Amino acid sequence: MKVRDFTWREPVTIEVDATITEAAERFLQEGVGALIVLDRGRPVGIVTDRDLVVRGVANRMAPDGRVDSLMSMGVVALDADADVGDLYSVFSLHAIRRVPVVDHDRVVGMVSLDDVMVTMSAQLNDLAGVLSTQIAFPHARDERSRPVAME
Repeated sequence: MKVRDFTWREPVTIEVDATITEAAERFLQEGVGALIVLDRGRPVGIVTDRDLVVRGVANRMAPDGRVDSLMSMGVVALDADADVGDLYSVFSLHAIRRVPVVDHDRVVGMVSLDDVMVTMSAQLNDLAGVLSTQIAFPHARDERSRPVAME
């Protein structure tokens, strides 16, 4: 399974020089909890709705302040064709909940830990159904013997 298998929608981004108010409006319009901050199309940070409150409101930052004053820098991104094992490693090694997905230098999505849990839970549920069927009907998948043609 590839990282791109977890990206279902277009990435939600904001430019590095956007205001805090513009970020809040973007959260509201898009219904997301994190924005990828871009500088000339390249990801340079991530800002979350929590950042807006904890770093912005709590510190009485002006609504017309720049979003880059709130963002987390040092973005850890993964290539869309990276293996899902790489994604698990990034979540665990960096203690982050969201990873931007890139195709070369272009941002193509963002995967959250929640996305991975939902997808993997659905897959495990499907496998559990197969297992339940095999336990309940152990010979249901056996090949049927074929009649032998007489000459």
